[in-house]
Amino acid sequence: MENSINKNLSNLKKLFTKADIILIILLLLIAILISVTLLNKRNEKIVEIHQNNKLIRRCKLDKDEIIKIDELIIIEIKNGKVRMKSSSCKNQLCVKQGWSSYFPIICVPNKISIVVKSEKENMLITR
Repeated sequence: MENSINKNLSNLKKLFTKADIILIILLLLIAILISVTLLNKRNEKIVEIHQNNKLIRRCKLDKDEIIKIDELIIIEIKNGKVRMKSSSCKNQLCVKQGWSSYFPIICVPNKISIVVKSEKENMLITR
């Protein structure tokens, strides 16, 4: 068994030079870096905040931020999620909904909706 492994290794050494092996390794590393970069760009998400059916703010979900609509209505983006931190509505259902990275948050009394979209999805809609 060891004999056949040694023969296979010696055949590979004859087939590839050190430069060939270095080139193969570099090409694999470049391919991995490109694929990781493309995957990260595809997953970028955007938060759109609408009030009275009008877009009032667009932010990236990966940037931590606190957005004040008015004194009592505060939206927080943190760790790739968004929530209605406080609201002036009576029942506070929008605040109780908690953090979201996929589903919309809607405050009916204040006519505010928070929608999470992917960058790719947004580009397709606008073109």
